[in-house]
Amino acid sequence: ERREIYLLPVDERPVGTEMVADFESLPIAMIKFRADGSMRSINAAARDLTHLTHLDVPAINDLFEGLGRSIADWMDDVLAERVATASEVMRLRSDGNDVFIQVSLRRIVDNGRPGVLAVLQDATALKTLEAQFVQSQKMQAIGQLAGGIAHDFNNLLTAISGHCDLLLLRHGQT
Repeated sequence: ERREIYLLPVDERPVGTEMVADFESLPIAMIKFRADGSMRSINAAARDLTHLTHLDVPAINDLFEGLGRSIADWMDDVLAERVATASEVMRLRSDGNDVFIQVSLRRIVDNGRPGVLAVLQDATALKTLEAQFVQSQKMQAIGQLAGGIAHDFNNLLTAISGHCDLLLLRHGQT
């Protein structure tokens, strides 16, 4: 009646560090925010996109602008799950360059605490293309307006020219 117990060394990593390593190395830019809007963690792709360091911890209000309504209200809607999909194109507050980011928010629960996961995509090229398209539409509208005015003006000139021809036919050359 003998029992043997084997004691093996325990891995010194805390539980969940492989998940943190995976989050860090993902090729998709992601930021985790707490429920109050403060940044909890940011991966390498998001740091490259936003030009932040791992020491910077701005709130979501300090990072983005241009939603049209309060970003805190938007986050509250996501946390309360009042919106199905939460994706907006916002301007990144940076060193003066216009950088537009499409931000998609999703509610997450991490270690029992609710938070928000933001997935970021660079939308600067899309916004530039959109501005070019709007300019093209404006130029097309101006061209149509100018063509309409020229057509109406030509109609008036045709009437005047016709009346002048009739007057010349009534009178002789002397």
